[in-house]
Amino acid sequence: MKIKPIPDRKTSASPVGKALIVCCMLASVGCASVSRAPSDAFQAADIAITNADKEQASDFAPNELNSARSKIAAAKAAVEKNPREDDIVRARRLAEQAQGDAEFASARARDGRAQSVNAELKKNNDTLRQELQRNSGDGQ
Repeated sequence: MKIKPIPDRKTSASPVGKALIVCCMLASVGCASVSRAPSDAFQAADIAITNADKEQASDFAPNELNSARSKIAAAKAAVEKNPREDDIVRARRLAEQAQGDAEFASARARDGRAQSVNAELKKNNDTLRQELQRNSGDGQ
């Protein structure tokens, strides 16, 4: 028994099928490349700025706090209207920098308050020492 070869068939799709496949691929690539605004980074920066305000960073680290506020505002503006991929990347970077600046401002505020408390305690200690010396001198 002789095996007959299968006649050549075209295995490629019809022109309409090819066009449909290309359109689907382009649509999926287009959707995949358009990212959303980095709302997680925005939220983290906003929380860090709020915490810095609670830590009284405006008194102890106003430059860092202002920098954080400027950067988060710039980040939000970057994705406000029809952002491109590089706008979204820039916005995320700015939001992360804003978070870092706000956290640094909080740390500086805590340090500033600690130094103020330390200075007050030292002043009180010196006053007590002077009182003790004065009182011990009177008793002799």
